[in-house]
Amino acid sequence: MRRPPGSFTENPAEVPPRLNPRALPAAVLLLAAALAALGGCAGRPAAPETADVPAPWRGPAARLAARGLPASSLASFFNSPGLIYSSEPMAAKLKELHGLIFQAKLTRELQEKLFQLGYDVQIDGRAGPDTKAVISRFQADQGRPAVGEVSRVTLAQVNRAMRKKAGGLRPLSAYRPPPPAPPSPAATYGQFTNPQALKEIGAFFKADLALFRGLTRRFGVPGEVAAAIMWVETGYGRNFGRQKAASMLASMAAASSNFSLVAPAVAELGRDGETLAFLRRTAVERGDWALDELEALLRYAEANGLDPAALPGSIYGALGWGQFMPSNVLKYGADGDGDGRVDVFNKADAVLSIGRFLQAHGWRGPNMGEAERRAVIMKYNRSGVYVNTVLQVADRLAGLR
Repeated sequence: MRRPPGSFTENPAEVPPRLNPRALPAAVLLLAAALAALGGCAGRPAAPETADVPAPWRGPAARLAARGLPASSLASFFNSPGLIYSSEPMAAKLKELHGLIFQAKLTRELQEKLFQLGYDVQIDGRAGPDTKAVISRFQADQGRPAVGEVSRVTLAQVNRAMRKKAGGLRPLSAYRPPPPAPPSPAATYGQFTNPQALKEIGAFFKADLALFRGLTRRFGVPGEVAAAIMWVETGYGRNFGRQKAASMLASMAAASSNFSLVAPAVAELGRDGETLAFLRRTAVERGDWALDELEALLRYAEANGLDPAALPGSIYGALGWGQFMPSNVLKYGADGDGDGRVDVFNKADAVLSIGRFLQAHGWRGPNMGEAERRAVIMKYNRSGVYVNTVLQVADRLAGLR
C-alpha cells in the first residue's frame, strides 16, 4: 500500500508519546482552535489548514491535533476519499449495550414478579428460552395469547395479576439461585470444527509449517494455536472485514464529539430522559475509546508505510489475520518476514504478532496444563466457546506437525 502524505511520527521506527498541549507548536494549537470553532460556527471562515476538513470529522481532528498529530497529515487523512462516515458502528454498540442494560433490567423485574406469583423461574436478567417459556405459561394461565415476550405490555399483565392474587405473594427472599453452570467443553463454533473445516485448516497449516515452527522457536508458542486463532478470526485470511477500519473508528469518535450524528440511528430506543442520558454518556465513553484506537491506527500506518484509510477491518476496527485492535498492533506487532516493518495483513507478520501477544499474556512453553492454556487464550477473546473452538482446532492440528 502507498505511504500517505504527511507524517504522523517524527521517526517512523518509533511511536511518540502524547505531547503536553502547552509544548505544542503554535500551528497545531491554531488548528485545534479553528476546528473547534468550525464545529459550532459553520458560517465563520475556516483557517487554511482546516478549510477542507469535512464536518463529521472536525471534532476528532481537533482532538487528535491537541495530541500532537501534525495538521498537514490530519488534513490529508480526513479528506481521504476512502474515509466515509457511518452511524453503523456507534449505533450497533449503543443498541447492544442498551439491550444488555435496559432489557436486562426489565427481564429481571419480570422474573422477580413471576417468582412472587409462584412460577419457578431463574432470576438472572437474561431473556432466554426458559424465561420466555415461563412468561408463555403465565399468559396462558391468564387466558391471554401465550407470546412469551419480554416487554412493558407483559410487565403490565404481571402487575395486574399480582394485584389480584389472593393469598399473598411468595416472598422474594425465598429465591435460591441455582449454582452457575460452566460452559460445556464440547461447545464450539461448528463452522470451524466440522470435518470439512478441519480438513481445510489442516491443509493450510501443513503448507505454512515453516512459519509456525519459526513462531515456536522465537516465542515458545505452539504454531497450531496461532493457526487456530487465525482460522477462527478470519477464516485463515479469507475475511479481514467488510468495512474500512479507519472509517469505523473515526465515525465512532465523531459521534462522541457530536451526538446528533448518531441520534437518528438510535431513535427507536426511546426519547425519555433516562434513555437519552444513557445513550449520550455511552456515546462519549465508546467514542473516546475509538479515538484512542484511531490515533493508534494512524501512528501504526505511518510507521509502516500503510494508507490508514484503506485498511480493511471489523465494524469496531480490528485488523489483519488475527483481528488485533490498532493499540495491540503497536504493542505486540512483530516483523515476521524481515522487511523492516509490521504488516498484520502479511501472514508471516501476523503469525509472529499473535505469538508475541500470547507469550506476553502468560504462554510459557509446551508443558502447560489445560487451565493455563484456556486462561491465556481467554485474554485474546473472553468467550468460553471461542476458547473451546481454538483449542479443539489446535489439538487437531498438533498431530500434523
